[in-house]
Amino acid sequence: MSISLTYFDFDGSRGLECRLALKVAGVDFDDVRVKRAQWLDLKPTLPYGALPVLDVDGSRLPHSTAILTYVGRTHGLHPSDPLTAAKHEALMSSVEDLRNKVPGGGLMEDEKKTAREAFAEGWLSRWAQTVSDNIQGPFVEGEALNVVDIKLYVILRAYLGGTYDHIDPAMFEAWPKLKALHDAVDAQAAVQGYLQS
Repeated sequence: MSISLTYFDFDGSRGLECRLALKVAGVDFDDVRVKRAQWLDLKPTLPYGALPVLDVDGSRLPHSTAILTYVGRTHGLHPSDPLTAAKHEALMSSVEDLRNKVPGGGLMEDEKKTAREAFAEGWLSRWAQTVSDNIQGPFVEGEALNVVDIKLYVILRAYLGGTYDHIDPAMFEAWPKLKALHDAVDAQAAVQGYLQS
């Protein structure tokens, strides 16, 4: 089987979660990294004009959540029960909502600071509480690692690492289950193996 994952040439966001899921699943894949200079020519050739895309024996699958769901179902990292699986997919959709809601684009620095502080106190705090309420611990389904945990790990890694200025990583101390999930995924040998390579 020929498998490749195409994403931008950095380790973060939607590309990182897909790369990590493939690594945790033990899948050999071609990690195709798109340089900035290649993007404008590549974009019109992609489904929905977006990355990441997963190519499996010539069949192309776009969107990170669809990719994660496929990898999870194929390699035992997604629940087999339809309702439980749907709840995991809702949590993964919530990560995409979070990525789309964070303010900043086009704002002056003082406006961005005000907007992000309000976002952290409001929308982000409600998101964190809702997600926390769905975690059995350490992972969403207790002891079983699933692709939803990997997606949550990647977004939490960004916030806890201070990627978003004007949003204090210490705010997540109010939700210890989120930090515990982050740490449990981070401790996986396949995750550390990839991040250190």
